[in-house]
Amino acid sequence: MSYVALSRKWRPQRFQDVVGQTHVVRTLQNVLRTGRVHHAYLFSGPRGVGKTTMARIFAKALNCTERGDDPDPCDKCDSCEAIRTGRSLDVVEIDAASNNGVDDIRELRENVKLGTVSSEYRVYVIDEAHMLSTAAWNAFLKTLEEPPPHVIFVFASTEKDRFPPTILSRCQQFEFHRMAHAEIIGRLKELLGSEEVELDDDALGLIAQQSEGCMRDAQSILEQIIVYSDGSATADDVSRILGFGSAYVMDLLIEALIARDAPATVQCVQDLVGQGADVTQCLRYLVGHFQGLMRLKVHPDLVATVQASETMQEQMRAQAERLERERVQWAIRTLMHAERDIKTLGYDAYNFELALLDICHTEDPIPLEAVVSHLQEIEARVESGAVQMQPAAVAPPTAAPRSTPTRTPPQARAEAPS
Repeated sequence: MSYVALSRKWRPQRFQDVVGQTHVVRTLQNVLRTGRVHHAYLFSGPRGVGKTTMARIFAKALNCTERGDDPDPCDKCDSCEAIRTGRSLDVVEIDAASNNGVDDIRELRENVKLGTVSSEYRVYVIDEAHMLSTAAWNAFLKTLEEPPPHVIFVFASTEKDRFPPTILSRCQQFEFHRMAHAEIIGRLKELLGSEEVELDDDALGLIAQQSEGCMRDAQSILEQIIVYSDGSATADDVSRILGFGSAYVMDLLIEALIARDAPATVQCVQDLVGQGADVTQCLRYLVGHFQGLMRLKVHPDLVATVQASETMQEQMRAQAERLERERVQWAIRTLMHAERDIKTLGYDAYNFELALLDICHTEDPIPLEAVVSHLQEIEARVESGAVQMQPAAVAPPTAAPRSTPTRTPPQARAEAPS
């Protein structure tokens, strides 16, 4: 049997298996309980958060023959098994990225007139639906407005703003969200238990941070780490795979930046470049780290929003106490500007090192509160008379000397050439 990727092997098959997207799951379950099934749905949101998976589960639940009062599909009947294995003729998945012309929609319009083969509903899942052309949408409009009673359309898209308003008004819209940091870590731990691989909390936290709320990306990174490791992996292994170089060197670099140790910063940069680290990835990691420090400076209770392991969170608490908020903001802006310069100008290692040295050589700015307090103190002293304000001495205006017009002697006028 051929190898199956983790994202496919562990794809949720029932509503109860879905991680996150609670608002979508609850609404679709109520649709199934009440029987208020709409003819068109739009699932929109970032990539890899479960839009197509949810569409398949919904299609299974609609056609499940053993569902009863439970909105979840049984995943055991012939209909559920056919949909899960892709053999069902009543669940049609269309890739709009490659089938986006008028002729494709005309063919679909003819097919929807046909009855179902063995199910109650024929469900059309149209992925990347925003890729349909304007002419294709116009040809689709009438069918979408009044489809046959046995036909249901589910559109999946990462760019809802590209849909025509006339299409949006005919769909029930569901916005999918990025996964929370804790949700991704919890799901990865479930997979690790079945794959017999051990990863420490720092490694899992690093994977979840780099996935940016995308479960599929997190599973892809984990799969690469499983292949790389020999039954176990650490945060340093994950860091090298993701292009950061050594996690230990990155920690030293952050400490050097906080301590304004320019020589140590340069040495860390040289070590990372020598390890073949991706400078852009390093910049993004540093931005994420300083963003976490910024949240801790706003309020310590925001530690739950910092995407890091508990050990790293405690370390970041101590780092945040050593920094002023304005300096953290300056560091974030400097790092983001460096990433922009690398994209436009190149010189990756040079711009990276220059930005880090700017952070090292920047003095702590005077807090705005201190400036306002000082001005208020001066104002109070002036009002109390403790400080006498002397008007500035103004010198009296002096009249400019009048210039006396020079006259040409008569003899010179007579000798002048005409």
